[in-house]
Amino acid sequence: MFKLGFLLSLLILLLLIKLKNRAERAKRCLPANGFPGVWTSYMHSVSNCFRSKAAIKDACLRFPGSLFTFSLLGQWVVLAKAKEHVRELCNAPEDILSMESAAEELLQLRHLVGSLFSDELYHIPVIRTKLNFNLEGILPPLVDEMHDACSDIIDTQINGGDWSSITVLPIFSRIICQATSRILVGDPLCRDEEYCKLARHFTDDVLLMGPVLKFLVPKLLRPWAGLAYRSIFKHQERMEKLLTPLIESRRNLRRSSVSAMPNDMLSWLMEDSPSDKEHSTRSLSMRMLNVIFVALHTTTKTFIHALYYLASQPQYISILREEVEQQFDPDDLTTWTREALGRCVKLDSFLKETLRLKGLGAIWMPRLAVSDFTFSDGTHIPSGYYVAAAATAVHEDNNLYESAHEFDGLRFASMRKGPKALDGLENEKDWQYRMTGNSESYLAFGGGRHLCPGRFFASMEMKCLLAYLVLRYDFKMKDGVRPSDEWFGPTLNPARNGEVLFCRRKV
Repeated sequence: MFKLGFLLSLLILLLLIKLKNRAERAKRCLPANGFPGVWTSYMHSVSNCFRSKAAIKDACLRFPGSLFTFSLLGQWVVLAKAKEHVRELCNAPEDILSMESAAEELLQLRHLVGSLFSDELYHIPVIRTKLNFNLEGILPPLVDEMHDACSDIIDTQINGGDWSSITVLPIFSRIICQATSRILVGDPLCRDEEYCKLARHFTDDVLLMGPVLKFLVPKLLRPWAGLAYRSIFKHQERMEKLLTPLIESRRNLRRSSVSAMPNDMLSWLMEDSPSDKEHSTRSLSMRMLNVIFVALHTTTKTFIHALYYLASQPQYISILREEVEQQFDPDDLTTWTREALGRCVKLDSFLKETLRLKGLGAIWMPRLAVSDFTFSDGTHIPSGYYVAAAATAVHEDNNLYESAHEFDGLRFASMRKGPKALDGLENEKDWQYRMTGNSESYLAFGGGRHLCPGRFFASMEMKCLLAYLVLRYDFKMKDGVRPSDEWFGPTLNPARNGEVLFCRRKV
């Protein structure tokens, strides 16, 4: 018993020495702003998990215009808020400040999903080219699938002309999954229950387990923990099983040249390879998981936030409805075009404002320094440390936005004062006020070479779905109040159990 106690005490002592050495090195290497004493830093790293947004805001007020160190669960990240620092963060080369390395390390993707998930990235140029160049062509099937999904899912829960309460997160998670997947894998797989279950929960599973593996599991045990996770959830194997018949069918089509390949993401990924050296079924399945990872989760969360705003501030419903009625016929889906959608300036503004106040979290655009990096003000970031943007502090800065903490659904529409703004067309100055525009003061879609390549599709999808809802339904919050957001460390989520009352619109 004495020996066991002695060994335990020795292990604790060694752990404390290791923690002390890590913190002392960080204190020597990282900006002194925001870095208290060695052990105080560890205490802050725990308390910051419960008040990340407020703690970052406090630090921004204490160190205006300066980079500062923020501790979180025993890690240290250097945060940027000033425009020049954000610009340098965005424009730093990938081989110095790496987004891919940061995502892989923070979410432990290599352990949880497999090395192929991070090693192959051919889906990114496909999104930049094939997806973005085909937006006009994929809009009709997208709207068609939204119509079918809403009819099957929402209409079945509405009792006649009465108000019916709907827990919106699971409902719209399924609708968005089905509509998005129509463009990813086509029909009928986009409606398959097993496929939708996998697609809807894959990102949540990884986002939940990644930090657990990173911060709570010793480095030596992570490969084994990841192996256990993959053995239980089997994400890649399940996706491969679902896609195999479809991939084989597409391969036969491609070889026969009798009929054209369907116009969807799976076909574009397959066409990315030469016919004599096709991507393997395993590779294509992993690429589809990667596309799902970046597409469904963010779109769903943003749309739920927007729906909560709209249902709790019903004055915007009539404003948006008047605009979309001038462009679309809810009973004639052929009237739904990108040109008409582009003229919905207020709809675009409403969603952009939602993203400004309800992005993905207080810390955004994380980069891992794979080589030493020095900002123009002389701040040095050694290899192995993280740098990121203090996104909510930027978006809620009264020096950048008037009444920055308040939601103004028409904020960006009023900024688009160019001569063509009323037609929804872009001019030299208006582009940054569109939903897909970005700047050092609007970080929702990232920046630099990692500016989200799928933002045009995400914007189109959310605008179509919100327009469809205001044309066909009346809705309001069940208790009249927007439900409180849910924070998990620095990550922001819409309320999981928020209920909205829906009824069919009486025209």
